[in-house]
Amino acid sequence: MSPSLSESIRIGLLPDRVIFARYARGLRPRLLEKGAFSVDAGIAEEPWRAPVAALPKLLQAHAPRAADATLVLSNHFVRYALLGANDRLSNREEWLEYASHHFEKTYGARARDWDIQISESGAARPRVASAIDKALLAAAAAAFKGVRVRLRSIKPYLMVAFNRALPSMPQSSFWFVAQEPGRLLLGLVRDGLWHSVRARQASALWCEDLPRMVGRENALLDSEPCRDVLVSALDPVELVASNGFKFITSPSPLAGEERAYAMVCA
Repeated sequence: MSPSLSESIRIGLLPDRVIFARYARGLRPRLLEKGAFSVDAGIAEEPWRAPVAALPKLLQAHAPRAADATLVLSNHFVRYALLGANDRLSNREEWLEYASHHFEKTYGARARDWDIQISESGAARPRVASAIDKALLAAAAAAFKGVRVRLRSIKPYLMVAFNRALPSMPQSSFWFVAQEPGRLLLGLVRDGLWHSVRARQASALWCEDLPRMVGRENALLDSEPCRDVLVSALDPVELVASNGFKFITSPSPLAGEERAYAMVCA
């Protein structure tokens, strides 16, 4: 792989803050700076408005040179669904139509205004679908017009957290939990395949609530309960075995309050 010729900046959008990490160009990019600033919470229907509106100010202040940008979206801004295996669907377009129908059936007509993506897999395997408000994507793209920073990709935080945490779990079956302030994403991976994915609101005491929440999710599934739980957390956390569950925290070079930057730091 050839080294990047430009600096790069990773920006995380959450309902109440924007965080970023800027890297020098090169095969092993060096962290130049990182930072965070708060924004006023937006309306419930569009909680992404305030952090997206803050992007031009961030780019002006912290992207002085040409750079490639990646946006990481809080799971507050993304809806997920598990699509069951279906050998009658023969191509990506049919899968997208299937996912669109699923979201519209669940959320109503507003789902027609969402951009939907699905994970790649075989027809005989389930897939995870994600949906993001098209207005969010358009507003984010507009924030990069007229600047030297190129928006290269937009990723849901679930994807970033899962790919980073996966090497920490040697077993092929486990619960995966992506935590951020106010939100938990709980997904069951069994024999290497997704079997469920569900978002839950979370309080500041989420560590205490987690065994009960995973136990409830186990009870909702008609299968053998899974007791291994891999947790990727932005909050400082120390989880211990409880209620028969074994908790593994995804390792991070960041400790304490610095863990909040795991969303954007490589």
